[in-house]
Amino acid sequence: MLSNQDKKILSQLQDNGRMTIVELAKATDMSESTCLRRTKSLEDSGVIKSYGAMLDAEEAGFGVTAFVQVSIDQKSEAAFDLFKSAVKDHPLILECYSLSGPYDHLMKVVARTNKELSHFVLKTLRSFPEVREAQTLFVLDEVKHTTALPINLPQPVKKG
Repeated sequence: MLSNQDKKILSQLQDNGRMTIVELAKATDMSESTCLRRTKSLEDSGVIKSYGAMLDAEEAGFGVTAFVQVSIDQKSEAAFDLFKSAVKDHPLILECYSLSGPYDHLMKVVARTNKELSHFVLKTLRSFPEVREAQTLFVLDEVKHTTALPINLPQPVKKG
């Protein structure tokens, strides 16, 4: 479980991952050594996976975003593993999740043009032998996009 100090650090870093330890210590009311130690601990434990820049996809030349729901033909572990391996290596696939329900996976895909996305769905995805069905949902407007977790959300009250 995260301490209040950890939550302060994470909240600040989610807002600005480029903060120096000096700035982070000041913003969290900690000494620099404590802040550095706790930040390093959060990194070592895997809570902080990496630091990076959040890009605007459209401004970076990727103006088409879609979600693709995929059903796997053979519900075997080998088929799922083959699909997952292919997905991990494809640069247009930003995210992929295994699901419950009628579809086995949901992928977030970006492309520079509709033609590029069409090629991905009709040629690349259909070339995966384990894919039985795919449904593409084009994003019309991005209403909300964040990678920040609600670190400061109050804990649910335990009943009983």
